Amino acid sequence: GGGGGGRGGGALTGGGDGDAVVLEEMGAADFRLAFGSCSRHDQYQGLWGAIRGTQPDAFLWLGDAVYADTKLANKTRIYLGNEFLAAAYRTQNAHPAYAALVKETRVLGTWDDHDFGMNNAGREWAEKVFAQKAFLDFLGEPVDSPRRARQGVYESYTFRGLGRRRDHSVRVVLLDTRYFMSRHDGELLGEDQWAWLETLLAPGSSSDARNGDIGAGVNHRDERGRKRLTQGAEENRDNDPVDLTLIGSSIQVHADSQRMLMGIIDGVESWGQFPQEKQRLMDLVERSASRTIFLSGDVHHAEIGTSPAGCELPSELVEVTSSGMTHGILDEVSNEYGLRTYIKLVVPVFLIEWLWPRVGRLRRPRFIATNFAEVAVDFEDQDDQDAGAGAEEDEGQAAAAASRHSDVNSSGGGGGGGSSLDGGRQLSASHPISGGGGGGEQASQGGTSGSRVTGSVRLHVRDAKGKVRIRKTVKLADLEGTWAEVDAAAARGGRGERQGEGDRPGPLSVEAGRRREECRTEKDLTKWERYRLPFLALGCLVLQPLAAAATAAGPCFFAA
Repeated sequence: GGGGGGRGGGALTGGGDGDAVVLEEMGAADFRLAFGSCSRHDQYQGLWGAIRGTQPDAFLWLGDAVYADTKLANKTRIYLGNEFLAAAYRTQNAHPAYAALVKETRVLGTWDDHDFGMNNAGREWAEKVFAQKAFLDFLGEPVDSPRRARQGVYESYTFRGLGRRRDHSVRVVLLDTRYFMSRHDGELLGEDQWAWLETLLAPGSSSDARNGDIGAGVNHRDERGRKRLTQGAEENRDNDPVDLTLIGSSIQVHADSQRMLMGIIDGVESWGQFPQEKQRLMDLVERSASRTIFLSGDVHHAEIGTSPAGCELPSELVEVTSSGMTHGILDEVSNEYGLRTYIKLVVPVFLIEWLWPRVGRLRRPRFIATNFAEVAVDFEDQDDQDAGAGAEEDEGQAAAAASRHSDVNSSGGGGGGGSSLDGGRQLSASHPISGGGGGGEQASQGGTSGSRVTGSVRLHVRDAKGKVRIRKTVKLADLEGTWAEVDAAAARGGRGERQGEGDRPGPLSVEAGRRREECRTEKDLTKWERYRLPFLALGCLVLQPLAAAATAAGPCFFAA
């Protein structure tokens, strides 16, 4: 059945273009999410079989589900029109492999510039009202959804009833970085969206929600026990604490790629271009006391970027970027004089890490072939700890209890192509989809018990065959912390210990931590460090054919 968060984590079987494939490195998970961005509706789409193989509880579009603009021979861009945009969405929805995914799981999403209508467009875009309607129609948003009544496509979805004891939860927050964006004013989200986000993430504010549409929905079971999403408009204001928050942004939050791509590719965007907005987001995440991982797209490559505890956040900052479902970063290079063709012949699927300066954590894998990302949340460690050694749960009683719980908390519903979720998952959203009660009992930091959780999150970047190309496992405990704890650790002698954390060292003080070398990012580069990448990349491209005759790989590039 649809949804892949079951403890076994097994994959569907099958073969052929678009058929779900068996994947390696799946593992057990209580909640599984797949996401991607930058997919041309009129090009070959070879990822859907691997995406279906993950059996995700939801698939997220993080921007550019279709492309409504194009670049002319003179390098100017034009909008292809409202009818073209609507037709592009119809084409995408008719894709057989994508349609199969829609039938198996819930498809959620936000947009970026190209499905908004124009490259790098913001609040000045004249067709944004039409673009919003077309985008929500594409996702199958109900006509009476609160999402249609406000400006912008931001939204949140809360999955409850996770884990063996069905008392864990994950919230997915999708931001809109287009509708209100103004470079001139340094604004990205707009005050309405900020008010919504602050109400959503701030603990204990469910009784005074300002926007009145935070969380909604219902779930009913089909004949196979799966959650069937049904339509309705009743609201369920679910901004109660959760164990994990996944914040989806169409543009990168922590990474600041455009600073390193100067002279190679222009027009790359990130939160780094809006420093006050980025700081406001970091402050809000810290103030919310919510374990948070960022998801992003846009840049036509994939990477997992991190920042140590005590730098951007008091806890470790983790961002997974997946971009390029049908095309990659090399497709943005001009093909004048056959340049793009040549580059594709000599550049491997991983960018060479030493092209980046040895600054902070800039030297990390960057995968440039078509890709998608997988987020697998495993609360099993916490469940084992709570249950005690050797304790076993009666699954029949748990299923019956979950069914009763689902019925009690029904409050409307949300459609979207007959989507379904695996039995036992309760989904509540900022628009009506499914019930997610039970949050009111969770008084601790983002969780369901007084102690810090001990589960983990596996982050995978997969290629078109489903092979894991980049991986990272994050302990949920590493996503916890406050600046007060950071300063308290410093007061105890610099690199001290957090209270209650045993022998695990705590981060440095705020002032010292933000100055230390490993905290440096693209914004801290010297002039030479900033231009290192384009200069060395150009040198590699020139020397590669000369050295290839004498060596198997040449001076820079190697088979991946």
